[in-house]
Amino acid sequence: MKRKPLLGRRLLLCTTVCALLSGAATTANAQLTKTFATQPISHSTGSLGTFNVTDFANASDTILSTSATLNAQTTLVLSSNSHVEVGFAANVPAGATLYVPVQDDPTVGLLSALAGGSLGDLLTGLLSNRSFTVEIKTPTGTLVTYTSAGNGPRVFTQGSFGFVRDAAGQVYITFRANAGVNYSRVRVTANTGGLVGAAYELKVQDAYYLGGTATPCAPFLTTAFDAAGVSLSLLNANGNPVKNIENVIDADTTNFSTFGYGTVNVGALNSISQDVYFSNLSQPGEQAKIKFQVPQTLLALGVVSNVNITAYRNDTIVSDGSLSSLLSLQALGILTVNLGNSIPAYVQVPVPITEQFNRIRVTYNVLVATGANQTLNLYGVDRVPPQPTLNSTAMMSCPSTAGRFSITNVTPGVSYAWYNSANVLVSTDTFYAPMMPALGVTDTYYVTSSTCPGKESVGTVFTATGSNAQCVAVSPIAYLGGAFDATLNRNKNVTVAWEAILEASAFTHPYAAAPFNYTGTVTVDPLIFTTTPGDTDIVDWMLLELKDSTGNTIDRKVAFILENGNITNPDKTQPIVMKAVAGRYHLTVRHRNHLGLSTNLMDFAGGNNSFDYTTATDATLFGDANAYTTINGKTLMIAGNTNGNGFISYSGSGNDRAILLTSLGGNNTTILTDIYHNSDLNLSGSVFYSGSGNDRAVILNALNGNVSGVILEQIK
Repeated sequence: MKRKPLLGRRLLLCTTVCALLSGAATTANAQLTKTFATQPISHSTGSLGTFNVTDFANASDTILSTSATLNAQTTLVLSSNSHVEVGFAANVPAGATLYVPVQDDPTVGLLSALAGGSLGDLLTGLLSNRSFTVEIKTPTGTLVTYTSAGNGPRVFTQGSFGFVRDAAGQVYITFRANAGVNYSRVRVTANTGGLVGAAYELKVQDAYYLGGTATPCAPFLTTAFDAAGVSLSLLNANGNPVKNIENVIDADTTNFSTFGYGTVNVGALNSISQDVYFSNLSQPGEQAKIKFQVPQTLLALGVVSNVNITAYRNDTIVSDGSLSSLLSLQALGILTVNLGNSIPAYVQVPVPITEQFNRIRVTYNVLVATGANQTLNLYGVDRVPPQPTLNSTAMMSCPSTAGRFSITNVTPGVSYAWYNSANVLVSTDTFYAPMMPALGVTDTYYVTSSTCPGKESVGTVFTATGSNAQCVAVSPIAYLGGAFDATLNRNKNVTVAWEAILEASAFTHPYAAAPFNYTGTVTVDPLIFTTTPGDTDIVDWMLLELKDSTGNTIDRKVAFILENGNITNPDKTQPIVMKAVAGRYHLTVRHRNHLGLSTNLMDFAGGNNSFDYTTATDATLFGDANAYTTINGKTLMIAGNTNGNGFISYSGSGNDRAILLTSLGGNNTTILTDIYHNSDLNLSGSVFYSGSGNDRAVILNALNGNVSGVILEQIK
């Protein structure tokens, strides 16, 4: 985006910045306030050697869209300057940064140069015929003076001066006093000298400091740059070595500042850096997140060893190192891949957890005589919580089973966000349990941490891979005694009426309640129950359990049973994957109103295993022959267990006949129709006590007509 000259952007600046900063104690960032110097102490009045500052009051009116105009000029007779001095009602608090917003003609380049560190020292020395001084004062005198002429120092025993820009390009003179130094006034003076006819105009807006309770999520950001070893000839030929520095701190995450001169011979240029200043200290434990990009050609030259990240607390370094020394091998690998694909890369630089920082410096140490395109694009710098660490970053498990990734460095007050590879948010919990993909397929996810909206840490990437290494798969076949068609010699054909009942009432499995207590939530699209030609329509829901030799449940799954007896996943596919290593297990099949069946202890290999309950005998089934019934040589699960309590009885406590009658309201002539109910023992869609095809007869059939008999479920 092309930028207007600074003086021509005053109205724009006041829209984006000045409105935030106006007022004697105006709230700018929630509880963060600005205290202005509201006392006009002194100004030039036009006496010999000075210009009259007629608009001096603008420097203390708390309106940043106005300014006091300082002029200086050198004539044959004398050099004239001008000043304005303002004061605070009380001393500036210890540790506070003084901000003095100033403007001059960009063609002079003085203020622009001063934001360039040693580059500014070089240029202001050459521009010594135009300069200014800044005096930090008390009511009784001057404590320290900075002059822009002649490479004046910026760091003193009383404190340090700085020159920074905000996101809109506004330049500020800053001062931070050292411990024990008290002051309440600041004077700015515009000067000229040397060449006759030299003139300089400097506009001084309201000085202020930030106070109140800083809002961590909305600090006031400023920036500056530096270029060690730059020569005047290189500067004249190619311009500033860091361009568009404001882009790093503005709201646009797609623009950037650019370090370097491309393929130009850099000569004595040693390093290029940019600082980002935060108006408040970081939260304990926060780290620096940096987005940047370099040309692919620099990767082979080891550029990550030539990019340094330095964290400061004021002027004290709390962390420093090259990317290659600060980042893990995994992070360096991801960084290299992204940069190699010309993708702007995010890096997160750890800072000792005991340290807090309010300044980050990114430095590119120039590679000598490479001929490569030596530029670095810096997009932004944020402060974020540490990246989440996980119990696993690469999990291999059974397809269609739930994995579980959990954050091991959970911190109070930190929010977490889990995303899939399409950048869709999938969870905000401290764990995520994705469904494992198909065999051999890998799904990629990442999780971030944040304490401020829109400022997330670099994502921790993790993968979930479907693998048989930790699972066994089963493809069982079974018949339900209550739904068996002796003519077809299999489960009966699903009618349109039964299809409608399933669509209306059975799109969620029926095994959540006791005695089954299945904890998984499985819901299907009702259209899956649509009848089709053949023998693969859904008859009902089933429950499969894999148990070890002592009866402990290793894994369990809800499933469908089809007309042909196949027990399938809820999408009608086989095999059904159980989360278990290869070994010896019992496989149990259960139904909501039939007695379940278990295999004897048998070998299950990794991968698919089949078992046909319809041809099983007591030699392969757990228990004895009373555990099942047979019709036409087919082994069937026994219908009649209306309450799933594990036995069928016609009389006595908990008997199934009484439960059937209760479901009919105690009236043995009542008929319930078009219903999905456990008392519908023959899966007809109706519940009734007497008459042809009644459900009471199913109970008696299970007991061979013995009203005092009991038949027990025999499952492991």
